[in-house]
Amino acid sequence: MTRAIRALGALALAGASILGATSQASADPNPNNHGSNPQLATLTTQYHAGVYSCPYADCSKIDDLTLAPPNDQAFVDCWVSGGTVGTTGDVWYRTSAVIASGNYLDVYTPSGGPGWTYGPYVDGDLRFRMSPGGLPHC
Repeated sequence: MTRAIRALGALALAGASILGATSQASADPNPNNHGSNPQLATLTTQYHAGVYSCPYADCSKIDDLTLAPPNDQAFVDCWVSGGTVGTTGDVWYRTSAVIASGNYLDVYTPSGGPGWTYGPYVDGDLRFRMSPGGLPHC
């Protein structure tokens, strides 16, 4: 009886591992790359996108920086699930630099890390949804 319970437990654990790997693979087009090749994302939505110190809208904005369509751009290299804004989703892009009003600016949080831009406001999550060639999960 004890062997049977252990065997069932091992099968359940193996099933959970397979399910977890399958879920991650479907959500992340390149699970072994965690953001090292920035892509230039041009604002293609009607929204203005702030650059934040973390992937939540209640975090502080970096240098009061807001990107405007249609010409501002962000250099983004990976995505995370963060705070939801309205009903547009929770995808945030890690942002290392921007082009705002024609000026190139490196983006640094107060702790020295990169900033975050809200994917639905940048490009409607296009780079998150692209496969292949989309952004990897951070």
